[in-house]
Amino acid sequence: MGGEFGAAPEFTFPDSAPPADLQVEVLSEGDGPMVQPGAAVLADYAGMVWGQDATFDDSYSRGAPSMFSLNQVVQGWTEGIPEHSVGSRLLISVPPDLGYGPNGGNPQAGIGPEDTIVFVVDLVETYNPDMAGEADASVQTELADLPVEVSGELGEPATVTIPEGAEEPAELQVITLAEGSGDPVAAGDSVAAAFAMNSWDGSVQGSTWPSDSGESPGPVAAPVGQGMIVDAVVDVPVGSRVLVLLPSSEQQPAAAYVLDVLATA
Repeated sequence: MGGEFGAAPEFTFPDSAPPADLQVEVLSEGDGPMVQPGAAVLADYAGMVWGQDATFDDSYSRGAPSMFSLNQVVQGWTEGIPEHSVGSRLLISVPPDLGYGPNGGNPQAGIGPEDTIVFVVDLVETYNPDMAGEADASVQTELADLPVEVSGELGEPATVTIPEGAEEPAELQVITLAEGSGDPVAAGDSVAAAFAMNSWDGSVQGSTWPSDSGESPGPVAAPVGQGMIVDAVVDVPVGSRVLVLLPSSEQQPAAAYVLDVLATA
């Protein structure tokens, strides 16, 4: 494989059959933070079906890296990218069972259910499961003034609890607890965020931060405008901590989120 970090790679395939298992080769080693399991990453990449001569997807032609949660991509990325350093260029060969095979392939991309797919991935940034917003973010709202209980120091994981008898929100509310120093989230951005949430009826609880056992789903990474919680943080600066109060709907009970904006792309 030719090309340097940040530049579109050149693929050359041998005449042999593709490897039967997941293969990860470090083409160049970076010196940045280590990507942890469950992280969200900012990465440039190009993907090609083994033996073909055109990419089915790549970020280089779009001129900007893409943001992903490693829990929301093909299993070959979920397993192959952690434990590598930011700044590294990886060559990943993904067998069908860790790619699109379980879904019957990806016909729109020209990927069959038996195809091995190969990626060159440049790791630009990582947002690891234990990350939080800025420790020195500017406090905007005192916790004692909130309708719910939020705990956790700035720069560390947080929790939210609904006090008994607390009134449910009648409309969406976004309360800035501490303002970060980054650029505001804009419509069309992809956002990496960490949060803890609790529903008013107690039926839904969760956190992207590691539990006492060390388990963590990791930060979310999603585009604004797709109906996810990051839609609520448009105009909120990166590094901030906010409280999002969601009214009940037919799909979900009323809920409170304490959310840290980690990054945008």
